Formats: sequence, structure tokens, C-alpha cells
Amino acid sequence: MTDYETLAKIADDILDEADEDLARMTELLALQDSAVLNELLVSDFLNAYQVFYYYFRFEPPELIQDILMLEPATSLRYGIHIDDCELAEIYFGVVNSEPVILITDGDIEIKRFTGVNAYTDSEKFIKENLFQ
Repeated sequence: MTDYETLAKIADDILDEADEDLARMTELLALQDSAVLNELLVSDFLNAYQVFYYYFRFEPPELIQDILMLEPATSLRYGIHIDDCELAEIYFGVVNSEPVILITDGDIEIKRFTGVNAYTDSEKFIKENLFQ
């Protein structure tokens, strides 16, 4: 585990060099040792929106961006409610250093998607199964 000061310095350097350019931030994060990267992606040094972009490499709809920007990446350990559709709730989280999109009915898990295609796979599932 990387000590707090070192992790803070790494995050500051990345964010300073990227200067709000998400693509550049992603490149700089990808250069990190995997252990450091995994710590950064669930730390208070990044927000959940930056982590979403890192994993999925695109910007979500504006409402989801707003929700994620207000949450520290540490919240991703528990999942962040990012959207609703019909009778389902959609959550974004990080489990074992892997992005997860979870669709629930509020109580019970309907479907779980993991990996870099989780978000697009979940959108496809929702269109095919929840909007009929």
C-alpha cells in the first residue's frame, strides 16, 4: 500500500499535467504501477467521473457526469446511484479493481456488468429488456 503523501503527490502531478484534459489524465494514469493505479482509482484524490472516464473512455450523459463529479472515487467501493430507468436503478462502482455497472429493482440485483464494456453492455441490456 502506498503511503498517503506519496499517493497525493502522484495524483497532484497527474492532475496538474493533465490540466482537465481527461484523455491526457487517462494516459498518465495508465503509466502508473498497477498497485498505485488501483489505489488512485478508489481514492479521494480523484472524483468518480474521472474514474468513469478512465475505465470507459467516454463521457456519460450530462446528468450522470454531474452526479459523478460530486462524488469522490472512494464512493465507488460501495457503488454510486447514477440513473433510473423504468422500474430499475443503475449503479456504477469498482470491485476488485474492475468497473461494475449494476442494475437493480431497488432491492434485488437484476443484472451485473463488469469490465471496460460494462456501461455500453448495460445500456444495450436496458434497451432490449426493460423498455419492451
